[in-house]
This record gives sequence, C-alpha cells and structure tokens, in this order.
Amino acid sequence: MLEGREFQIYTDQKPLIYAFKQNPDKCSPRQLRHLDFISQYSTDIRHVQGSQNIVADALSRIEVDSITKSPILNFKEFARAQKDDSDVQKFLHNDASSLQLELKPCQTSNCNLLCDTSTGVPRPFVPTSFRKLIFDHLHNLVHPLSLSLSLWDSSFNQTY
Repeated sequence: MLEGREFQIYTDQKPLIYAFKQNPDKCSPRQLRHLDFISQYSTDIRHVQGSQNIVADALSRIEVDSITKSPILNFKEFARAQKDDSDVQKFLHNDASSLQLELKPCQTSNCNLLCDTSTGVPRPFVPTSFRKLIFDHLHNLVHPLSLSLSLWDSSFNQTY
C-alpha cells in the first residue's frame, strides 16, 4: 500500500528526525539495520508533538472499543447449533476420528455443550454457524498493531 508512494513519517521522537543526517559511525549495527529498513519506504521523517499526534492516538485505542462492544456468546443457542450441525453429526458417527466428543455442563448457562476431551481439557466443538463469530472474537482480542510489530521484529531480527 505504501510502496512506490511518497509519504511522510510523523513521530514524537526528535532524535529520529536527524537519524538519516547523522554520521553512520555513531549508530549501532542494529540501528543501522532498522534505519536501512525504514529508508526503503521513506526518509522524510517529521516531528509532531505527542499530544498533537491524533492518528497514533486513535490507532492505539481501536481495540479497546471493539473489545467492550463484542457480542456475548449465547451458550443455549450454541448448544442448539451443535445439535443441528452436520459436522458434529459426522464426528459423532465416525469411529476413525481422534476426537472424543462428550456432553459437558456449561457453568454459565443451564445447558450441556459437546466438547472434545481427547487432550484431557474439554474444548467445545464449534458448530459451523458460530465459527466466524468465534474466530472474529478471538482474533480481535489481540491488538493488531502490537502483534504485527512483534511478528515484524522477530522476522526482522532473524533476517539481519
């Protein structure tokens, strides 16, 4: 999305503004690698006071809003969907499967959920109709920026 376009990098870290103008001998090898990576996209770094950097502030708060508004799972509907799900029926009647499906009481509702107990820890079998909801809910628990930065950092360190 950014490749091939001119753009500016705004930061509240004043030393970064002069990073590309300083003598490379003053930088550590790690700093040089990081600057090299950044320079592949842009060397136009500008200072903005932290309190004025509304974009960074807004991006850092995105997940807080989504976590507080995430829907609560209705376990009774979940149990009903398990009974009607074709995948559940296949696994219940398939002796070749390694899944050990058993009904376990749900502690927050008055119902039983079909769980795989093959690992010793009951794991609910997610019916097809709930898979996207469960995936989205679990996926949104992780702050995307921190995850992408940690993944980038580990792959960056392995590369250099």
